[in-house]
Amino acid sequence: MPFPVNEDKDGNTQRIATMGLFKDISPKFAFALVSFFLGELGDGLNIFQGIYLVALGWNEGSVGIALSMMGFTALIVQTFAGDVIDKTHFDRRAFLSLAAVATAFSASAILFVHEGNNDHILIYATKVVEGIASSFIAPCVAALTLASFGPDVFDEVMASNIFWGHVGSVVSAVLAGGGGFLLY
Repeated sequence: MPFPVNEDKDGNTQRIATMGLFKDISPKFAFALVSFFLGELGDGLNIFQGIYLVALGWNEGSVGIALSMMGFTALIVQTFAGDVIDKTHFDRRAFLSLAAVATAFSASAILFVHEGNNDHILIYATKVVEGIASSFIAPCVAALTLASFGPDVFDEVMASNIFWGHVGSVVSAVLAGGGGFLLY
């Protein structure tokens, strides 16, 4: 079976790399799987990060500022991120991977906050980084969906991506809440 090929608007073709284990899955399933894990990465953990910080002694105002900094940064950056993704000549899969890794690492910075730590700059800075990085995720997924499926089924596949992203968020929240309940 030949490798799948993407063709851009200029007629240039690019071979899509497939790994042996995943070579037989459908592209729609692959996008659903990616969206599921991206949903887990982003939305599902923030509420529990706030609860964790309050449990460590942060006041609610400081937690609200930290979580709002991420949302406000994402609000400002997302339009520019979409423009960058639309105009870039770099592989959008690489952009998506980098954005996901940066989001994961910045969200993991909470592990370095300990009880009695009143220095909020680490969390504030990483929430800004998380807001910037997460702003690239939705435009990357949309661009990759359009490139892979075309405009005729774009709406259907994007709806599926969004659905599985929300399912991933719910699963992440349930797992984080259950883990927190069992461990603490």
